[in-house]
Amino acid sequence: MSENRDNNAFSPEYLSSLEENVLSELSLREKTYAFRFNGLRRLLSDVHQQKLTRALERLQEDNLIERHPNGGYRLDDNSYDMVREYYSKQDMYLNYRKPNSGNKKVFTSISGEHPFPVKHIISKLSGKYFGNFRFIGHYYSKGKGQLEWIHAEDRSRILISTITPLEIQIITYNVTKAELNRFLRIIQQTLLDYHLVVTLTEETVPQAN
Repeated sequence: MSENRDNNAFSPEYLSSLEENVLSELSLREKTYAFRFNGLRRLLSDVHQQKLTRALERLQEDNLIERHPNGGYRLDDNSYDMVREYYSKQDMYLNYRKPNSGNKKVFTSISGEHPFPVKHIISKLSGKYFGNFRFIGHYYSKGKGQLEWIHAEDRSRILISTITPLEIQIITYNVTKAELNRFLRIIQQTLLDYHLVVTLTEETVPQAN
């Protein structure tokens, strides 16, 4: 570790641009959210594998990120709040919103007559690919979860933004109707063993001015 790095404070001045990009992406998500290695590569425009490996190793050495017990990388419990606070003040959230603020944002809600098996859904879908959509990462904590995918070519996204026992909320960015319907069929197939009655409501969100 470099001598000028302090484990007790977040000083972004010493970070490389790649290290900052990793931290800023993690700071946008829930505290226990874990990125898969290849998910990070895709999210960061297919950065070279060795460069990303070195960046992740340096961030781990500085106790900013850690390996998730089930695989992937996440912010350390002690670093999450200070990293998130820094990037929120730097308007890093805008970097995420801008490419996802077009008029092809679709919100879909799934509800059923019986509670959803949240942990089962997470374990079934985590790490799965479908079509050209590649898995990025997930989190699961206290009966709630989230899953995220990105298209390998056009970078459109599917985000299961909330999974609770009562509702599944899905947000898609620039995903075609056919792709969304295919994804929803996968969700329904995953829930088939639980004999749930699924009701879908869909809303297209207009582009912000």
